Amino acid sequence: MTRLARVDMDAVAPLYPSDKVAGRVAARGEHFEWSPPSTSAHSADPIPHRSPTAAERIMPEFVDLTGVKSGRLTVLGMAVDVCANGTRWVVRCVCGSYEHRRTRYIKACAAGEKTGDNEPMCESCAYTKKLRQGFHNPKKAAAAAEAIQNCIR
Repeated sequence: MTRLARVDMDAVAPLYPSDKVAGRVAARGEHFEWSPPSTSAHSADPIPHRSPTAAERIMPEFVDLTGVKSGRLTVLGMAVDVCANGTRWVVRCVCGSYEHRRTRYIKACAAGEKTGDNEPMCESCAYTKKLRQGFHNPKKAAAAAEAIQNCIR
């Protein structure tokens, strides 16, 4: 009896990919479940934001970035949460997710420093783009292979 004859096909059949893209992703052990890093604010729900105050607007070094569009991001307003190391702005990606971005990042995007392959986008879109371009994470691939082997046994 060969090793494959002992495999219960009813247990393995759901593991087979359903199309070409799913096959490429499953072959590398990758999947599209993405979770944001614990240090960033990524949300499908709107993040609270505010307009700049009059006192902020009269400061010479302050630039109002509300409404600025760069890449896939649109600036909605300043984040309500106060950050000690610079102003944070709430941005909305074309995919519908909301994130925080620093002033320095938005200004660099508006000046054209983040163009080409570095198009400004949310972290979820960036991860999906990496997967489409063939990004491979060996740790996740090893974990997926181990899970498949455990299902076969």
